[in-house]
Amino acid sequence: MNIITNHIPRPLQCLSDLPEKAAKDFDYIGEAEAYEARLVCYRGVWYDVWDSMRCPGAEAPEATRNAFAGWDGYISDSFFSGVLFRFADESAAGDACVIVGRYTC
Repeated sequence: MNIITNHIPRPLQCLSDLPEKAAKDFDYIGEAEAYEARLVCYRGVWYDVWDSMRCPGAEAPEATRNAFAGWDGYISDSFFSGVLFRFADESAAGDACVIVGRYTC
């Protein structure tokens, strides 16, 4: 498993803060959730971290656990690649942040 990241925390954004064009991709987010920080931009693509799968835990085979060790969630792009998320400490401004990486098999 290859994982590439620059380890830079990225602030999570609310749907209401996104550009109109990007917000159209998240029409499933209700008005009540529009002000909750859950979206992050990585390489020009917006991701909803609430849509990520939890990384394998103790129930998974050891090789799978080790491959995703230290990461909280992932979104697959294909059978062999995807984006990983690790929740980080808040930024200096107090914003919730994630570290984003890319994995390939």
